[in-house]
Amino acid sequence: MSAMALAAAALGLALGCGRVASPNPGGAAAAPAAAPVAAAPVAAGPAAAAPAVAAPAACASGTCYVAVSVATVWVKPRYPRAVDKPALGNPAHPQLWVRAMTVAQKSWLVGRLETQALYGTKVTVTGHWRNWTQVAVPSQPTNRDRRGYPGWVPTVQLTRTAPPAAATSAVIRSQAAWLWSRWTAGGVAGTKMMLVSYDTRLPVVLAAATYVEVTLIGGQKAAVRRGDVVLHGAGSSWGATRARVVAEARKFLRLPYLWAGTSGFGYDCSGFTYSVYHSYGLTLSRDADQQAVHGTVIARSGLQPGDLVFFRNSTNGPISHVGMYVGGGTMIDAPHTGAVIRIDPVSSFAYYAGARRYLSR
Repeated sequence: MSAMALAAAALGLALGCGRVASPNPGGAAAAPAAAPVAAAPVAAGPAAAAPAVAAPAACASGTCYVAVSVATVWVKPRYPRAVDKPALGNPAHPQLWVRAMTVAQKSWLVGRLETQALYGTKVTVTGHWRNWTQVAVPSQPTNRDRRGYPGWVPTVQLTRTAPPAAATSAVIRSQAAWLWSRWTAGGVAGTKMMLVSYDTRLPVVLAAATYVEVTLIGGQKAAVRRGDVVLHGAGSSWGATRARVVAEARKFLRLPYLWAGTSGFGYDCSGFTYSVYHSYGLTLSRDADQQAVHGTVIARSGLQPGDLVFFRNSTNGPISHVGMYVGGGTMIDAPHTGAVIRIDPVSSFAYYAGARRYLSR
């Protein structure tokens, strides 16, 4: 980890919200010097109570898919600690992992995590080392690797089986939602199968008034509460507006910050803006410095709710933070480790670095 990253961790800053450059971005697999933590199945605690979802085909090469609720992507496979075990297995338990960590343990993650990828997300395999797979995430654009955001994932969390095709997808719009093993006219029933994150997309079999039946990777059926999802038909408009993305962002007020987070269990600053826009079918770059070079340049005097505002840690430093303008000189943002998503004055950050607009209305 660079000196900048170490300083940021010590100060609780979200350096780049973003990224400390990977030692080997997009390159061939490099054998780490230390033995990795075993990426084995993790026993669910009492709060999880989730049976294993049917295991699809193992990932070996080429195109694979995330087979757990949230796959955490690491800079190197030697980094994970014992406290990270809930995030390494299949099933994964990201909620238990995040809740169990102290602020100091979360600060340790700065510069050691790359990003996260949600259930069903496509990845491109770029290498292997023992029980880890090096991947690129095409749905998270970056200037670091043209194939997508790079990093290492436990191999057990990937599958070569693609999610089933469907005319309609259920997009999770709650911070997180349980998938259930049974359903009736009265709603979901049976056993909790998997706790999936905001912005997870699931192929729809049947949409009823109280539940939506979906198909998991490998063909297993499950149901989700109707109120936890919106339905999106293939080829139809997602209906994104600046007001709607601001309303989505407000759902996460008081959610704790997580370095590299892109799930409803915890976000970093650019993972937060990326995910809120992505839930409406708009794909932004993954990191703040790249979100700051796309879209339409907006003067500070012309800011409208939904615009993204950017900041530096010094006068001429790189972009280090992003927030979403919500009006009245304020923004909603995920500030740093130890903080929660909150409303901050734009003026509370000394080194304003401009704004970009991604929606015309």
